[in-house]
Amino acid sequence: MMFSTWESANADKYGVGSTPYDVEDYFSVNGKSFPNTQPIRPKTGDVVRVRLFGAGGAIHSLHIHGHDWLVTHKDGLPLASPYMSETIMFGPGERYDAIYTANHKEGRFIFHDHVDKHVTARGKFPGGPITVQEYEGTPMDDWYFWKDKDYDPDFFYTESMKKGYGLFEQPRLRGTKPVQQKRGSRSN
Repeated sequence: MMFSTWESANADKYGVGSTPYDVEDYFSVNGKSFPNTQPIRPKTGDVVRVRLFGAGGAIHSLHIHGHDWLVTHKDGLPLASPYMSETIMFGPGERYDAIYTANHKEGRFIFHDHVDKHVTARGKFPGGPITVQEYEGTPMDDWYFWKDKDYDPDFFYTESMKKGYGLFEQPRLRGTKPVQQKRGSRSN
């Protein structure tokens, strides 16, 4: 899960922003903010490994309700003393690995950043890196946001990791070419 921060005031300006005076007002996981994220869909008994990347300029505090996890690695290296935690705090450039057991029979458990500002999109709640762990077999209630949404099984790279090493085409991750604006003529 790659956590990023964005400045909407500078989104369309190449090489501008990221100074102490610029305001980060959008937050994402794997390039998407809620409601465009995807649920995590384990089966009861699955052991889930989560790798967290602090790609933006913020400190995050990630938490999954109803579960504790074992923090096993920091910055790609195994910890000498792995530890149990409810929340993992990580900053820009940091990486953490954690594992937990999907130990409920059914239900939904919110998976989000505990920094209030980060679960907004330009100040509007809910937004940002919010998702949910949804156990297989949990009934799809009418109110549930992801009930009829097209599910991307590789949003969290679950399918990619099964393919081994190398580059693989991911159609859903393909960007679009930016439209280049014509420059006006200048008079001297």
